[in-house]
This record gives sequence, structure tokens and C-alpha cells, in this order.
Amino acid sequence: MMSRSDSGIRRRGWLLAVGIVPMMAMTPSAAAEPAPPPAPLISPISPGGDNYSGYAAVAPSFKVLSAQWKMPTLTCPPFGDLGGAVNGVVNSVLTGGSVFRVPGLLAHPGAALGTLMIPHFGPWIGLVGMGPGGDRTLIQTGTIGECDAGVPHYFGFFETPSFSNQEGMPTPDADTPDNRWNTPPTIPGDEVAATITWDGRTNYHLAVADTTQGWHYGATFQSPVIPTAALAVVEGIPYNVPGFTSVTFTGVTADGRPLATYNPQSLSIAAPHISPTPITDDSFTIPSP
Repeated sequence: MMSRSDSGIRRRGWLLAVGIVPMMAMTPSAAAEPAPPPAPLISPISPGGDNYSGYAAVAPSFKVLSAQWKMPTLTCPPFGDLGGAVNGVVNSVLTGGSVFRVPGLLAHPGAALGTLMIPHFGPWIGLVGMGPGGDRTLIQTGTIGECDAGVPHYFGFFETPSFSNQEGMPTPDADTPDNRWNTPPTIPGDEVAATITWDGRTNYHLAVADTTQGWHYGATFQSPVIPTAALAVVEGIPYNVPGFTSVTFTGVTADGRPLATYNPQSLSIAAPHISPTPITDDSFTIPSP
């Protein structure tokens, strides 16, 4: 099914309004090929990051990020599309239209409006890296639910937006339907597993599986960015978050280590205030509001 999101809505680019923390020294690789130059560490925390709830860690680089969760059940706001539009206006007024301040989205005003007006919520994992000239890229995969005429629809997805290209997408593997799909379906309560790997050069592979439905899809992405931030989060637009059942992330690891060992930063959706429980080794929960 084609939804309004297929026509240009870019939800997850908000994360790319990130700051920089001081560069850390890195030991040169002993391999024959020269190693990539050190990258500034990227902090995913910023005033524009209030549409995520979960945890974010930083390190000189990340090569593998993995997590599992169950797809939550969404309850769409009353009055269908009108309710979402009203809540989107409330968000714009109370946050000062923060979505329109995201670099790149002003080039896609329709996408920005759709991002604001359509209630959506979903868990995903992502790596963030710095590109040439300070450009930032988010490599992400997961599942998402969106409200359309008051009815929730659920999807799996891959996306790779950046400041310079909010419409960035990876290349789906040969057996993968697209960068976004609901056939085969993802159903609330399904067990989902996701992994993103980086080869240390320019190659990324994204993989997500619905182990309940029995599908497993992947995509590749070419980029020179060095991933220095790793996230496991749920996403929702402040003041326009649909109702949802709690989401528990398990097996959240980066380079084989529980995410908690990186002393990650907690992120919260601004309104309603949606915060994760304390992270324990490799797991935490996003309670329903």
C-alpha cells in the first residue's frame, strides 16, 4: 500500500541537528591500506532532538550496532487526519516550528509539513557520522507505525538522510521489496531484530528481520562518513504522538558490548514527556504514556 510517507515525508532527519564534542586520538591501523582519518565525535543531543526517546552513545567509531524489540500497537488520535493536523499546529506553535529549522528540510516543505502533521511512532537503530564540510548522515533501520485517516499502518524501513540530502536512501538487496514496505507485513507484537554494520571504509549494510513473520531484508549504503554515534530509540513528534503500547529494547549492543558500557545519553520526547527506563546492560523500556 502506498501511504503519504511514500510521497516525500522525511521524519527521522531531525536527529541530524547535532553538536560536536572534542576529537579523541585514534591509534592508526596496522593494515597495509591507510586507515580513514580520525573523525570528530558527534553528539546526537541537540534542541532539535526532542522527538526521540531512548539512548545514544558516542565513541571514536562503531562497526556493528544491533537491537531487538516487539512492534508496539498504535492508537491513533480522534478525528482522523484532522486530529493529526491540529496536533501538528500545536507542535509548531509550542516548539517554534523546530521541524522547519532542520537543515535540508526547507528544500522539501511538503515533507516537513507531512512530518509535522502525520502522527507516527516507531522503534529503530541508527549510526550517525560526519561527512565533508560538516555534513552529517544518519544510517537507520527499524519499524514504524503511521496514522492514516485514524487507522494505524505498520512498515519496515531503511533510510540514510543527511543535512545535504534529506531524501537519502540506501540500495535494497536483490530480495528486498524496497526501502519501505508493509508486504510482507509487520504486525503489533511481532519480534523484530535489526543490525547495522560498517566495514571501516565506505560500506554499510543495514538488516532488519521480523522473526515472527519470517522475513529478513537488507540494504547497502556507500558513504565516507565515520560513524561516531549509535542510537536505539523510538520516534514521535511532540504533541502529536499516537497512543502506543510499551516498547522494550533488548540485546542492544555496539561492537559486541552492551550499550550501557558506553555511558549513553538518555533522550526524551518532549510532550507528552516520554522517557526511557534506566538502561541495564543491553536493555531498557519506553513506557506507554
